[in-house]
Amino acid sequence: MRIDVLTIFPEIFETPLSYSIPNRAVEKGALNIDIHDIRNFANDKHNRVDDYPYGGGPGMIMKPGPIVRAVDNFDRGHFKILLTPKGERLNQKILKELSEKDKIMLICGRYEGIDNRVNQMVVDREISIGDYVLSGGEIPSMVLIDGISRLLPDVLGNQNSKKEESFENDFLEYPQYTRPRKFRGLEVPEILLSGDHKKIKEWRQHQSKNITEKRRPDLKNNIYLGLVHYPVYDKSGEIVSSSITPIDIHDISRTCKTYNLKKYVIVSPLPKQNAIVKEMLNYWEEGYGKEFNENRKEALSLVSVEENIDSLIKRVETIENKKPEIWVTSARFEKGYISYEQAQKRIVKKDDRPIIILFGTGWGLTEDVIDRADIKLEPVKIAGSNYNHLSVRSAVSIIIDRLLGNRR
Repeated sequence: MRIDVLTIFPEIFETPLSYSIPNRAVEKGALNIDIHDIRNFANDKHNRVDDYPYGGGPGMIMKPGPIVRAVDNFDRGHFKILLTPKGERLNQKILKELSEKDKIMLICGRYEGIDNRVNQMVVDREISIGDYVLSGGEIPSMVLIDGISRLLPDVLGNQNSKKEESFENDFLEYPQYTRPRKFRGLEVPEILLSGDHKKIKEWRQHQSKNITEKRRPDLKNNIYLGLVHYPVYDKSGEIVSSSITPIDIHDISRTCKTYNLKKYVIVSPLPKQNAIVKEMLNYWEEGYGKEFNENRKEALSLVSVEENIDSLIKRVETIENKKPEIWVTSARFEKGYISYEQAQKRIVKKDDRPIIILFGTGWGLTEDVIDRADIKLEPVKIAGSNYNHLSVRSAVSIIIDRLLGNRR
């Protein structure tokens, strides 16, 4: 892999990249890193790269010219990343995606930001390392380089170590201990000295789960939402394939993002209809939509399409390496369902199996789909009202909030 970094402070990178995993990656030939000074591409005698913002405001803005000229000079098919607080938040999944690229270019902003035309003209992806503001993109770039380096083939001495690190399975890492066995009155847990590898593995999994639930509850949801367009009933009771509507895609994706669901999967067997969905998603992920509304892009990044329920189940099983539990919803349920209080307890205490919650469009899921489910959820009903014809996006919002919303 090759990484080129564009910055106005190239000297910042000298010492950090000379040690630890990035340096090891370079020595092994897995990674080439070059640092380039943006000032060399300024077109005035003072090598000026910033100017006052149009419209007024505090501070200075990096000019587009030097950055774009630097990109043009070094771009050899690079995937170009701007490090910015406005970008999508970095996680292990993004690091894995980036580690599979052949060439990456990291653009480090400074001052109060950069001219937005740089984003429009040369940037492929905007990334933030957290919800805070730093002096520039240099430290975030180092974070990115370090995270990518350890995922490159043969860089880590023990390849199993990266599989067991925090975030690899959406859980924080379990506690680790070494010699001495007793230190200032604190002892190593007895189970780790037992030699029983099965029990040690179970203990570690349990510890990871508990630590994650206490410190990072946002990481522990392995819940998927499936919006089923076939097979569903129409109003005459016939089994049909229903139409996909843009408002359901947009609104339900926002609900899924708000409540930290893993994925929102549209289940539809119609190729032409699915192609239109993918074209719409591409507009928000790669086209003008991502510039127009960054929040909407973030929500719609959760959306994907599967042709049938079986392929959805198989996909989740592949991602999670566990067979998912299927939950279904319907306004028709009269008995055999569990309450939301029971469902909440089941989510907290479940054995880490992923959950797929299926919602039906049209006039609801077919009996065949319902019969194969593990759990039936209580219908949304209001005391004193016999009217129960909510739109599916309204039902999704209500049910997901009842399952995952804060309860004071």
